[in-house]
Amino acid sequence: MSWTTISQQPRVVELLYHSLRNDRLAHAYLFAGPRGAGKKQVALHLAKSLFCTEKEADACGACITCRRIDAGNHPDVLVISPDGASIKIDQIRNLQKEMAMRAVESFHKVYIIEHVDKMTTQAANSLLKFLEEPPAGVVALLLTENSHAMLPTILSRCQIIHFSPLSPEVIARKLGEEGIPGGAARVVSHITSNLEEARVLSQAEWFAQLRNLMIQLVQECKQHNSSVLYTIHDMLQKSDKIKEELPLFLDLLILWLRDILYVQVDRHAHLINSDQQDVLQGQALLWTKAELLRGIDLVMETKNRIERNANPQLALERLVLQIQEG
Repeated sequence: MSWTTISQQPRVVELLYHSLRNDRLAHAYLFAGPRGAGKKQVALHLAKSLFCTEKEADACGACITCRRIDAGNHPDVLVISPDGASIKIDQIRNLQKEMAMRAVESFHKVYIIEHVDKMTTQAANSLLKFLEEPPAGVVALLLTENSHAMLPTILSRCQIIHFSPLSPEVIARKLGEEGIPGGAARVVSHITSNLEEARVLSQAEWFAQLRNLMIQLVQECKQHNSSVLYTIHDMLQKSDKIKEELPLFLDLLILWLRDILYVQVDRHAHLINSDQQDVLQGQALLWTKAELLRGIDLVMETKNRIERNANPQLALERLVLQIQEG
């Protein structure tokens, strides 16, 4: 892996690469962005780029130094994660001792702190002092999904780099490169911006089952009989997982109704469920545009109701009856 292959964050890559090339690396960076945006991947690649013996301002990923960093046993690279729910004062004190020692294999030492916003007050104050007077050659890489929860004084001593959520196109492309079918890849890429979560969903049997049940539910909605209520009852009784993932079920339903609308207006290139075009084509004959738009609004209301702890089965039955009422 090289900087050029980390394509999901081009602005971040360009900034860090040029800082390395021009020997203008800051002593402390805060990588801020959503889960799954690649913050740790970039942090480790930056560390490898400082130590790699084969490339300048980049990492080969294959030399003994790069492999030791990947394995977590390089003496000059330290990664800290929360101990339980938080990062504690003793972890920061140990970090300071490690970083104060002379580097073993080069001039640099690097420490990476994951979920840095989860520090205790004591740990945060201790880190602040360390950031104010960093030892020569030490580079701090602080990772957070919630920079607003951090001390302003810590933020002011770091160069803040914002990581954007991964786009659906990037996620779908990466999953496709891993051999995941295009239809499944497109669907999960619009459900989550976390690449790892998208990968897990696209390969999970329960997720495929959830999607199939959603398609069945939409079909039965237009039959105007009670079979859809039995489907809901069976669906929720047979699987606790589906009950837990009902908000996800409703996200899938919104995407499906939107796809039916796209079929009706002949915008097939925009379909998310592109592997189900025949089914969508058939269902597009059963819905009016007004029904679809109202249905999407009702699904969003139902999702909000469930997230406020409404009874899942009653909320879903109400949704179906409202849709059937037209």
